[in-house]
Order: sequence, then structure tokens, then C-alpha cells
Amino acid sequence: MAVLALVVSVCSVLYSARQTKAAAEQARIGNAMAAVSANDMALRSLREVHLLMLERPGSRAYFYADEPLPERPEERDEIVTIAELLADVMCSGVHVHQQVPGSTSAEAWDDYCRATLATSPVLRERVRAHPEWWPQLVALLPGD
Repeated sequence: MAVLALVVSVCSVLYSARQTKAAAEQARIGNAMAAVSANDMALRSLREVHLLMLERPGSRAYFYADEPLPERPEERDEIVTIAELLADVMCSGVHVHQQVPGSTSAEAWDDYCRATLATSPVLRERVRAHPEWWPQLVALLPGD
């Protein structure tokens, strides 16, 4: 009887170890899927902002070529609005990548945000004017 109990106990331990290994593999796959999904969401949102830029020829320069804000109020309002949308996307992307374990694109996303903030006076102005709106971007602002 003791031998049977020992065999059952060993089988139980082996089965438990196998279940633990399978659960760890499922968690790893789940984390990888979450990272892919997070990156896809951020890039999809970024594409939407870039489509807005395409609809307004010349607007890209305000975000990627150090172009100062236009003087005309209508143009200025459009660029500020696009800047706020871009800041929302950038902040969300940084936050989501920070929350997803194993996100391999978190560093690249931070680099993109740093580079964009460095080449966009309007983005820098917006983030500095409202740091509580985009807290993840404040740390990525260039030191002037």
C-alpha cells in the first residue's frame, strides 16, 4: 500500500510540474500577444494622425522639421489640434508599452517620441503647457 501511495504521489508531482510548465508557456505567449497588440494599437493611432497631416499639405514640418507655428489663427488651430492628437497617441503608446511585460518595441517607441519632441516646437509647447495631460512625455522632452 505504501508503494502505491508513493507511486501516486510521484505521478501527482510530475503532473503538477507539467501543468506549471504549460501555464508558464501560456503566460509567455499571452505576454507576447499583449506586446504585439499594444504596438499595433499605437501604430494604428499614429497612422490616423499621419493621415490628418496628409490632408493638410505642409503640416508634417511642424512635427518633424522644427517648423514654428503658423501665424494665421485657422492654420494655427489646426496644427495645435493635430499636435494634441499626436501627443495623446505618443503618451498612450509610451504608457501601454510600459505596462506590457516583454514589449520589445518600448525602447523604439520612446526613441520615436524623443525624436519627435526634439523636432516639434508645437509639441514641446503643448506638453510643457500641460504636463498633467501627457505625463509620460514630460520625461522625454529635450533639455533646451
